[in-house]
Amino acid sequence: MQSGKHEAREYQVKIAEVASKSNTLVVLPTGLGKTLIAAMVAKRRLEEYPDSKVMVLAPTRPLVMQHLATFKEAAGLPQSAFASLTGSVDPGEREVLWLKSRMVFATPQTVYNDAKSGRISLSDVVLAVFDEAHRSVKDYTYTKLAQAYKDNATHPLILGLTASPGASRERVEEIKRSLFIDRVEARTEDSPDVEPYVEATAMQVVKVRVPDEYYELLLLLREIFNARVRKLTTGGFLRGGRASKRALLEARSTISARLRAAQASGGPKGYIYGAIMNQAQAVVILHALEVAETQGAQTLVRYLENVRGRADKGKAVSALLKEPDWIRVEDEAAKVVGVEYPKIAEVRKIVGEQFARKPDSRAIVFTQYRDTIEAIVRSLAASGLDARRFVGQSDRAGNEGMDQETQRASLEAFRSGEFRVLVSSSIGEEGLDVPDVDLVVFYEAVPSEIRFIQRRGRTGRTAAGRVVILLAEGTVDEPYYYSTTLKQGRMRELVQEEQKPARKRKLKDPTLLDFFGGATDAPARRT
Repeated sequence: MQSGKHEAREYQVKIAEVASKSNTLVVLPTGLGKTLIAAMVAKRRLEEYPDSKVMVLAPTRPLVMQHLATFKEAAGLPQSAFASLTGSVDPGEREVLWLKSRMVFATPQTVYNDAKSGRISLSDVVLAVFDEAHRSVKDYTYTKLAQAYKDNATHPLILGLTASPGASRERVEEIKRSLFIDRVEARTEDSPDVEPYVEATAMQVVKVRVPDEYYELLLLLREIFNARVRKLTTGGFLRGGRASKRALLEARSTISARLRAAQASGGPKGYIYGAIMNQAQAVVILHALEVAETQGAQTLVRYLENVRGRADKGKAVSALLKEPDWIRVEDEAAKVVGVEYPKIAEVRKIVGEQFARKPDSRAIVFTQYRDTIEAIVRSLAASGLDARRFVGQSDRAGNEGMDQETQRASLEAFRSGEFRVLVSSSIGEEGLDVPDVDLVVFYEAVPSEIRFIQRRGRTGRTAAGRVVILLAEGTVDEPYYYSTTLKQGRMRELVQEEQKPARKRKLKDPTLLDFFGGATDAPARRT
């Protein structure tokens, strides 16, 4: 492989040396070169087994193409040695590409289906790289494909890559079982061999108050929500009256089990059917409440319109829409839709101050809701800032998606400075080659430590960065934020427990040292 394009850092060489010998899960913060570690291991395996191939897997086609581009840049192999296999490629063509390629980049479902149908053989694959390895749980295709690979490859070796495996021991252990992991190589920003390459990232929490004008709307939503919770609790379907989203989903499982038992025994079922209605309505109401509190009335009104406009409402939602209290909710939301939600003003202020200090900044604003994205883009544009949306491919009611080519063009324009503020849904969180930015704004807290780490990792990679998290006081934003903070600490402890005590290791493999030119790059200056 060519040298000079990149220079290997010492921690990358150490991790690659371990991963070349054992099934390894690499846990490394975003932007610190997980893909380059995979390329180093791939080089060694292809040299050790000349008539073999390497398989690099990623959950989405854009990620597949991103890895393909990275490996092509680093590798000294001819273009014909590389192939990308996704569902968009004809099955017959995939079979030919598989046979003639040495490095295959693919989505897992495509490879699994082709292997299952006999179009391809995994026998000569000497390395399988599973990017975003935290997905290797439950029934995700990674788990089935890893088993098939282990069973059929002559010289199997597995490398899992992730920035965030999860905060529970059970999840980490499940990932390890699914990928047959023997070793975990984990680093954090504070690890001695990583710290010189990590820039300082300032974290700030900004709290806002929900507007007083929302009082009647929120009171009404809470009343009709609590009425459903009381009924579910009285029926024994909610434990302790807990009313979170997770508790409601668990209640659905309890209801289904109770219904099956009643059907088998011939017992009464009327109250169970009532519970099904209450549970389904509670989910819709709770979502409306969270949108109102954390996103604002504009996004809520769009949600209410979408609920009413659905063709497949179901009996429970249809009944809810006829209730006078729900109609009052719609009326109250319409009354306050013109009251600017304070998070919008804070985004405008935070982003404006960033560009006043540093006009050539780049910023990303993350939010979960497309309607909020539109509101933020309009607000920033009104203050003279060129902000553009970044969303997934699927079309939503009144909101067009972005196909992969449009996504690619948008990121390239952002990278080149054509515009400097990207307002993104969750599509910008995981894996995509989003440029390093000076400022990341969380419009709301997220309950997942994995998503938190992915959002935060978009800054502080090549220069000092800043993260601002907006929380609406007295809303679900606050418990989400504090829960995620605790989960991050727990996750760090877990991966450090998995890591054997750090020892100075002599680098025995010269092919790993000279992969990127035989030197380590100079530590970046911390600010």
